[in-house]
Amino acid sequence: MLNLIGRFGSIIETVEGFLAPYITQGIDMLEALPVWIQGVAILALALFAMVGLFTFLKKFIKLFIVLAILGGIGYYLYTQTDIIQNLLDGIAPAGFIHLGKGFPF
Repeated sequence: MLNLIGRFGSIIETVEGFLAPYITQGIDMLEALPVWIQGVAILALALFAMVGLFTFLKKFIKLFIVLAILGGIGYYLYTQTDIIQNLLDGIAPAGFIHLGKGFPF
């Protein structure tokens, strides 16, 4: 873990150096407001973050399902039929690409 931090330490420091003034400015602006407005602002920010998180998860799950279905179809076509092999034989010169049954497995 420490080795990973050591490798990306300069990147993290650069990002922190870039964002630090904006974070400080935002906190200073928030501290100047009354307490109830601070609460509303933090609540709005939390709601915005939660909506973004759920939107991201929804899209990621849809992408995962689509890729799983396409992978299953590709695996079936590769292992149970000769369609992919015939396509490769038709578009590639003989000996250029040779993928036999069970090549990676």
